[in-house]
Amino acid sequence: MLNLLHGASSRHSEGGFTLVELLVVTLILGILAAAAVPLYLGYVKDAKTAEAKIVAGSVWTSVLNNAMTICGRPSPVSDGFPKAGLSSTGGSTPPRWSVPSGAGTLTVDCISGALTVSESPLFKVVGTGSDVSFVVVQFMYSAADSPPSRLQCSTDGGTSFVDC
Repeated sequence: MLNLLHGASSRHSEGGFTLVELLVVTLILGILAAAAVPLYLGYVKDAKTAEAKIVAGSVWTSVLNNAMTICGRPSPVSDGFPKAGLSSTGGSTPPRWSVPSGAGTLTVDCISGALTVSESPLFKVVGTGSDVSFVVVQFMYSAADSPPSRLQCSTDGGTSFVDC
């Protein structure tokens, strides 16, 4: 008889979470999400800026290579586009990045190794894809600075730059 009563009472009890438990879990998840989202967005911005810096490094390497090949004569930035993996107009494939002006030149004195640029910044890498349109990286060169070459990054569309 005791077993019969015990079995009947356990059939009526329902398992589940109380409202307080659900609220506590929701609160904890909200706090974690509030902390994680800004960190994630910062990582995404840093990754996109790093991608632009890679393109700038490729352009610089190819321009320097071309200038060393023709010693003592100005080498246009645009001549380095094909070696950097860009189109003749300075665009990437797929169209995410662009070097809008290839008019700047680099001259290498093959005796002393001195570099001379026609303008500073020598070139800029501009985001053209919808997800990278806020990123601009420019290559600065001045023989008087230490180090003479540096990249400057902007994540506000080119309004303000910082060394990166």
